[in-house]
Parts: sequence; structure tokens; C-alpha cells
Amino acid sequence: MRITGIELKNFRAFYGTYQIDLHKAGKNLLVYGENGSGKSSLYLALKLFLESSEERSPFERHRNIFNADDGYIKLHLREDPKANEAIYEWSQTVRNETDNPLILAASKSKGCLDYKVLLETHFLHSKSDNVNLFKLLVESLLANTINQVTAQALGGEWMALQSAPRPRRNAAARIAELDEQIERFNRGLTNKVEELQTLASEILRKFGYDVTLNLTFEGITYNREAKTLDNQQLLLTVEFLDREIPAHHLFLNEAKLSAISLAIYFAAILLQPESDLKVLALDDVLIGLDMSNRLPVLDILAAYFPNHQIFLTTYDKVWYEVVKQRTSEKDWKYAEFYFSKTDEYEIPIYVADKAYLDKAREFLTLNDYKACAIYLRTAFEEAIKRCCDKKRIPVRYRSEPNKLDSQDFWDAIKVENQKSAFLTQSLISEIELYRSRILNPLSHATIANVPRKEIEDAIEAVGQLGQLKTAFG
Repeated sequence: MRITGIELKNFRAFYGTYQIDLHKAGKNLLVYGENGSGKSSLYLALKLFLESSEERSPFERHRNIFNADDGYIKLHLREDPKANEAIYEWSQTVRNETDNPLILAASKSKGCLDYKVLLETHFLHSKSDNVNLFKLLVESLLANTINQVTAQALGGEWMALQSAPRPRRNAAARIAELDEQIERFNRGLTNKVEELQTLASEILRKFGYDVTLNLTFEGITYNREAKTLDNQQLLLTVEFLDREIPAHHLFLNEAKLSAISLAIYFAAILLQPESDLKVLALDDVLIGLDMSNRLPVLDILAAYFPNHQIFLTTYDKVWYEVVKQRTSEKDWKYAEFYFSKTDEYEIPIYVADKAYLDKAREFLTLNDYKACAIYLRTAFEEAIKRCCDKKRIPVRYRSEPNKLDSQDFWDAIKVENQKSAFLTQSLISEIELYRSRILNPLSHATIANVPRKEIEDAIEAVGQLGQLKTAFG
């Protein structure tokens, strides 16, 4: 089972409706995004959609604050490319669809990681000499894994132990029963910890570090005097170059700590219950790794997660291009998000199928002229940049290329047009007019006062510019 499409409407950063087509085969998705562009909102859409099958968090809490219309998240699923498509929705009014057994199973087996989550294995222990992972593993990473001794989920067993009535000190039979319950939990958790340590150490070696992980769990005990569950400790220790490193989280560099965190999280995901829909969503998790340490992650994903559908986001354009070069379009879809705003709201620009004008027309239909102008301006900029690239038109030099603006490209095109006349003078005049009134980012404060006919004419002019395939290649 694969996700073949994602629809987002008025969810967090997404103003209006967005559709991400992952094709009938359900490709993996690589996303580059500027800060504030919506890439993390896409990650959260997947995470919260799946979690909505178990938790009752209202969709309304995540609705875009700039748009009063209703919103939703829809996942399109196919068992295989030839199978019929099923659509599941999570919104303020529709929630029962996420209670489907398929979605429930996917929620238990999912792997959703962001850079903040990875910090839990080291940063949160920065004021202690020990790294105690008991709470993280039992209540989160291993919560859905099955205790082989009792055939129950470890997280549920731990909750039952915590809420169980505490027997009186002289209630020998009840104490013996509680001790047996604790013993079954301890044996089950010990088995899972051993599996986790073996698998995490194996994955960690893929990074090329001479680092060994040790997870020590001595078992929960019942304190009859205080009526408490004591020894809630599952300690992580590290050996580096065959030497034990005390307080390794205060000694090792960020790259090694990040690799350790990823190895533990990846191993925990692999120990989750089986599911027909396997999702692995990674949101900027490689921040702490330089390029040489990021490359092994691609090998790890290929070797250990061949049956997972991977959603990988990054703010690093260089890394984005590297991943594109090292992956196949057969299995991956590549998309980019950019940030834009009007004087009233922010809006992400989604780049995949280059349908900027279609998006502009959509917002025009909704009478949202400001959002329409953002996509219209993006369509114009994409067209003139493609023209300069295909016709090899020289553009003015700037020491910082990212400071090149649309005027630089448009001026270069007009100079070249004087030589070869690939644009008509009437089209140039129209573009000049609309550049000052509609295609200028500074016009957003007054765009609502521009006549609709003028916006329609601007869309037509930019459309003509983009259709000159003989000139643009």
C-alpha cells in the first residue's frame, strides 16, 4: 500500500488548496524548502493525519490562521498501480475515516522524525552525566512494540503498571501478583532492548564511526515502603575507539551524536508492528551532519527501509541536489517550496509541475487577487529565467547570485530582443505595464483595488510569454 497523492487545504502554512501527486506507484518524496515555506507543515500533515486515528486532536487547532474557510488533509492510497484508489480524509467534520484498520496499523508502525525529536537522546540530558532513555523508549519509541512474553504492547503494559492499585505492605498475595506483572514487563522490555541495541549498533557502523552502543536495563522494582515503581532507568553508554566515554553526550561532537540518535530511532522504527502502509517521514533530521556524514543515510534508507514510503525534507539546497543525483526518478518525486507573502498573509509556493498559472487562475476564481498575484509573478519569473537559460542570454553580474531579481532577467531579455526580435513589441509593452501594477511584490498592498479584467489580461500576457517554446526551448 502506498500514498499516491496528498491534498491539503487550509492546513497550517498551506493557504488554500494544494495537491501533491506521487503517481500511481506511490513514489518517495524529496522536498526542498526555505524556512517558513511549508515543508514542515507537509511533514506534520502526514504525522498528524496518522496520529488522528489514535488521538483526538481536533483539526481546527491546525487550520491556517489567515483563511476562515474549512480545511482538510486527504491521503490517496493504492495497493498497487492497477488497483482502485481509496481516499481518506481528516478534517473538522470528517474523522471516522482515519479509524480504518489500515490507518490505525500505519499509525503504530510509522516513523516520523524531525531534528527536535533527535535531541531527546542527548540534548535533554545535558545537565546530567547519564543518558536515561527509559521514558523515551517505553512511552514513545517502543510503546507499540509487542512484549513477546505477554503478547501485549509495551507502552500499554507500562501504563497499566503505573495505574495499578498499590497493595498494602501485608498483602502478600497482591504484592506477589504485582511483582509477577513487573517481572513479565521487565523480561519483555529486556528482550526488546537487546534487539534495539544490536540493530542500532549495526546501523551506526554504516556511518563509519568506531563507536559502540550499550543499553543497560536492570529492571523495574516495586518499593513496598514507598509504594512506588523504582529503578526507571535504561542507560545509554558509548564506547569510542574501544574506550568507554563517560558522559558521552557532553564529549562527542554533534555529528557523532546525531548519528547515534538516527541509529537508535531507525532501529526502533524497524521493530514496530507490521503494517501494509509503511511511512517514514524525516523533516530536516540531518542538520547536525556534514555532507560526508549525510551520504551514508541514503545507503541506510535503501538497505533497511526498501518497503517504506519515504518523505524527506531539507532546507539545504546543495543536499537536495545531491539526493536528486543519487536517487532515481522511477522511485522518487522531487518538489520545492518557496516562501512568499502579501501584506495580509503568508503563502507557500509549491514547485513540482510548474503549474503556476493554473494556481493563479484558481485564486482568481476565488476572488483572492493577492494570492493570484503571487503565483502570477512566480510564473513570470520562471518564464524569463527559462528564456535566459535556453537562449544563453547573459545577465548582469552580481557577487551574490541570490540577489538577482526579475528586473535583471527582464532587462537582459529586452536587450537580446533588440537583436533577434523573438518577442513582439506589444507583448513587451503589456508586460511592462503589468510589471508595475501586478507583477511587482510591492504591489500587494494595493492589488485588491486593481480591476479583475486587468489581472485576467496579465495572466494572458504571462501565458503568452510562457508559450513561446520556439524561443525558450
